[in-house]
Amino acid sequence: MSTRKTTRGASELLVNLVIALLAPMFLWSCEGDAALARAAAAETLNAYCAADNLTLIRAAKIVAFDLATLSSLSLSMFGETAASLALRLRGNAVSLDRAAERNRAALEQDRRSAALVAQADERTEADVAASVREAQLQVRQAQARAQAEPQPPQPRTPAPAAPARMAGQPASARPSAPAARVPMTEQQRKTAWAGAMTEVAADMTAGLNGLPPAERVADMMRIEALTRTATALASGTALPPYLAASSVAAAPPRGR
Repeated sequence: MSTRKTTRGASELLVNLVIALLAPMFLWSCEGDAALARAAAAETLNAYCAADNLTLIRAAKIVAFDLATLSSLSLSMFGETAASLALRLRGNAVSLDRAAERNRAALEQDRRSAALVAQADERTEADVAASVREAQLQVRQAQARAQAEPQPPQPRTPAPAAPARMAGQPASARPSAPAARVPMTEQQRKTAWAGAMTEVAADMTAGLNGLPPAERVADMMRIEALTRTATALASGTALPPYLAASSVAAAPPRGR
């Protein structure tokens, strides 16, 4: 039984424990051969290439929930199964499938976070500053394009009736009508948000040198998310899922 991929970054003790717990779920397909069941459990975990103990646990739960889902569906299909029991089994399968999907989504989020940490750890302050300058250039170009766009037609509103002038009050003292507010286009709003993000990223970049390693990596991750999001907004392209607002909000800026 090979556990080389499974144990990459995870402790050997935990790997053996997880395989022992999963093995009974494979016994029925291995004709009761415990060694073969353990090998099947290990090979199934290998597909997830666990990078650490947390990833290994999530992968094990995904495997367990998926197998239990299939088992419940299989039991519900027996001809002698009562209709009420079949419905309960299928409802249980739906719940198990949702649990597996939640763990699968959490596993993907953990992997994306680990990838961002690895990228931030490899990059220097100069690299981060260069990416911020590039994002600022993209925003300035977007602002220039937005200013060159024709403004949307303003709705015509009837002029308010002039109030009666009091005796002795000069005509120039009458209150003037409020200036009409020019509506912004969708791209102009996106560009404004992009400009605000690059300003925050530039401010955070200026203070990277004096930070402890852990805070430095965290701030570099935030700067990376801000600059990529600003570039996407300025160019008018759709945001990738991992650059949605929730990913930025998940790591609030450190108090300065």
